Amino acid sequence: MAEDYTYIVARLRSLEALSPERAWFERLARTPGENLLGALREHYRGFEAVSSPAEFERALEAEKRSLLELVAGLLQEERPRQFIRSGYDFDNCTHAWKAARLGAVGTLTPFGFFAPRDVEEAVAGKVKGVLAPRLEAHLAALDARYEETKSLAACEYAGEAAKWRFLFEIAPGEEAAAYLRCKVDLINIKNCIRLRRSTLRTESLDTVWIEGGDIETTRFRSFVREGEEELFSYLATSVRASLVRLGLSRDVQLWKIDPIMRRALMEFLGESRYRFFDFSPVLYHIEVRERDFEIVRRIVLGRLNRLSEETTLERLGVCLPS
Repeated sequence: MAEDYTYIVARLRSLEALSPERAWFERLARTPGENLLGALREHYRGFEAVSSPAEFERALEAEKRSLLELVAGLLQEERPRQFIRSGYDFDNCTHAWKAARLGAVGTLTPFGFFAPRDVEEAVAGKVKGVLAPRLEAHLAALDARYEETKSLAACEYAGEAAKWRFLFEIAPGEEAAAYLRCKVDLINIKNCIRLRRSTLRTESLDTVWIEGGDIETTRFRSFVREGEEELFSYLATSVRASLVRLGLSRDVQLWKIDPIMRRALMEFLGESRYRFFDFSPVLYHIEVRERDFEIVRRIVLGRLNRLSEETTLERLGVCLPS
């Protein structure tokens, strides 16, 4: 059955019309701690199931799970449904596999098609045939990679690369493929900056880059050696020039990088607000909700850590356009 995107887009836009606006987030940032939970419940039902703002991650997890279930329920074709949820299954398999190797308890999410418990039991060898064949093959590939490298970092990078390869393979149309290319570029740019500024990653650095973006991975390898000035000079005239306009620079603080990346992604998806017959408005809806979840997370963390109102509003301003 072909997707009826006109109905799907109309449904999602009716929900977007009810979403909080900038003024609401600013009021939330000014809300005293004792009133914070009540304010959050105005727009986010996930907070009705918690008794304290400190449980914000559980509430936001419930919100995101509800979002993905709604969108997947609206979609009729398998490829777009797989596109929006399968990446979480790959992530869960990789994280559970790594945790098992370390003898630790993994932190998995409920956003994919397969329950975290099933993933953990499959990784532990307690059950077989529960996961999709592609995920069973993914776990086998991680085992093989570890035997080859004896490096958990190399395996983690390989797991991430496998996820993106799968998403490119099942992308339901050019709009989805272009969205993936943008996200891959943003991830590679962020990793490039962090590798320049931090020594936390030291293993298998040649495999940290994800293939498939509009910017060739060989460029990032050279930028890590040459420095940030060369990176930002290149970006200013590249397909990702909006990052420089939005404030990405050599002097930008690390905490600002993710919000700038998010704004660049939202700008990339901006034209989808005027489209009605393809998959891009679905991607826009998911990303705008994700952005709002992150803003709520930052505001609540700011209130819990007693950051000043000015600091919280400054961080809000980086996340949202003026």
